[in-house]
Amino acid sequence: MKLFNAANQQVRHWLFCADGLVTAGGAAQLVLGQSQARSHLILGNNAQEALWFEFGSARATCTISAGAVNAVSVANAGFGFSKPPVVRFLGGGTGQNGSFLGLGQPNGAAPSDIALGHCVMTGAVGSQTVSSIVIDHPGSLYACAPAVFLFNSDLDPNGCAVPAINSGLLIPSGAPPLVWNGTCCPTDAIAVWGATTGDQFTCRWMD
Repeated sequence: MKLFNAANQQVRHWLFCADGLVTAGGAAQLVLGQSQARSHLILGNNAQEALWFEFGSARATCTISAGAVNAVSVANAGFGFSKPPVVRFLGGGTGQNGSFLGLGQPNGAAPSDIALGHCVMTGAVGSQTVSSIVIDHPGSLYACAPAVFLFNSDLDPNGCAVPAINSGLLIPSGAPPLVWNGTCCPTDAIAVWGATTGDQFTCRWMD
């Protein structure tokens, strides 16, 4: 990140371009792979219809029984993976604090015995999706179902969650671009979905 006025433009700050168009209408398409750092990001819709963008890796949820994780469901299988995403169970509280709200969020308290799991992939390398998640260890003393957080392996920046109509970040036609700048900017992989081949989008970023 770059704090406002901190560098005083003493060095060059390159603005990189990943502008493009939807190459196959109705199919998810990678716009930008996961980056090590970004300080500025612009996403814009230059098409005559809405575009949906998605950030980050595949998605999953879980359930618990008797304080342990007993099932994990894939909510968004993602696309374009070469390596399995990493699985983390976050929050979930402990059996002693079950009356508190918000424990199922990623920043909620977690028990000392945390569940463990791994992704099972399907498809050819470079176009894999998550088919299921195996529970390697169910953990214990969960007060509620923890958040299941999937993130890309450091060896695979290009796997991304699938955007689709009414799913993802909507940018209507003619809307101003979305801009992240300042002290916080997402570094996730970014994908786009458009209904029509040839729909144009803008993506610019700084490292």
